[in-house]
Amino acid sequence: MKHILAILCVFLFSTAVLPAQNVEFSGHFRERSEFDDRSFFEESHHDVYHVLRVRLRADAQVNEQVRVVAELQDARMFGQEASVLNTGAAHFDLRQGFVEVTGLADGLLSFKLGRQVLAYGNQRLLGESPWNNFSRSFDAGVLRLTGGEFSFDAIGAAVTRNPVNPDYTRDVFLAGGWAVWAPAERDYTVEGFLLYDNPEGSPVPEGGTVRQNRMTAGFYSAGQAGNFDYKVDAALQTGDYMPLAPGSESRDISANLIGVRLGYTFENLAGLRLGAGIDRLSGQDPDDPDTYGAFNTLYASNHRSYGHMDYFTNIPLHTDELGLQNIIVQASLVPAGGLTVGADVHLFSTVIDPAERGGSSAEFEQSIGTEIDAYAKWTIADAVNMTLGYSMFSGSENRPLLPGTADAANWGYLMTTVNF
Repeated sequence: MKHILAILCVFLFSTAVLPAQNVEFSGHFRERSEFDDRSFFEESHHDVYHVLRVRLRADAQVNEQVRVVAELQDARMFGQEASVLNTGAAHFDLRQGFVEVTGLADGLLSFKLGRQVLAYGNQRLLGESPWNNFSRSFDAGVLRLTGGEFSFDAIGAAVTRNPVNPDYTRDVFLAGGWAVWAPAERDYTVEGFLLYDNPEGSPVPEGGTVRQNRMTAGFYSAGQAGNFDYKVDAALQTGDYMPLAPGSESRDISANLIGVRLGYTFENLAGLRLGAGIDRLSGQDPDDPDTYGAFNTLYASNHRSYGHMDYFTNIPLHTDELGLQNIIVQASLVPAGGLTVGADVHLFSTVIDPAERGGSSAEFEQSIGTEIDAYAKWTIADAVNMTLGYSMFSGSENRPLLPGTADAANWGYLMTTVNF
């Protein structure tokens, strides 16, 4: 960690002594206090804890074409340090550190190289995961082609570096392309993507781990038409699913995702917005053992899509490969300047009927339960925002997921954010 501090000091010193550079400094502070009673086991006691995230960013415009960014982050939980003597910095890291060069090939090309955030579309597949106290960054390179209303990003990222000795194990990486069409003077965008990744180490029901060659292709579109707004996306996964277990054979991947969000805003009713939508992520069909059908959400920001209580942040692990259907109803309004209140209602169920698996699964139904997420966001001072949230989950009697004997679970938080 001392090396990171030294790098930052050199960077700040160099920008200070080179007057030709335009350097901007910014920062971020976020503290969140949580009341956690999300367990369905009645003997489990609720927990109260506090998480803190602080970022410091230096953005240097070296010249008209070259920009360098260094951003440090400390993310921790109160009381997690072994001592109050500041003897360690286990949660301190380089969140972003990249160079961006623009204006190449008569302005058609640019690239960004280094540690960076990759966030595309509605972040259902590639996202920052900002709710997570650490969030997500990639060691990556992005080459962008821009022409009028069209842009295309060629993406390459190292996910996991594996040693070559004593045996060679292929590194885990992400590669692909993301295209965006944003028509001028139109309130919508259309995006298409093709992503490849080769994850390893996922647990499989038959034991051992798995190695995949996975392709994910699809589209995303969002826009407005008067007071109506929409978001729609779809994705298809193909490739090879290869369990690394004795006697296990490779299977073809065939999985899919569909998501729709629709809303209408009543401007004369305190900005009241009513919305509805549905998500459907495929699961593993027990009648088709030769095909792996559970959709994987890759590197998504799932907190924003599948309920604030975060029961389904790692899909398909958290859905036991049964797939997920999420019917959502939303309402929000702005009763005063700087204040927004709202609530989301999620009706969760599995796509695959657990009874089709046979055995002990036959006693379960597809319905998982209902989650209600209520929140209030307000600006209490210039650059200072607070969010108060409360969520409740009412579990179905014979739910196939979220084990435990309790019928309901609760969770709440108070979050303070300062961007400067």
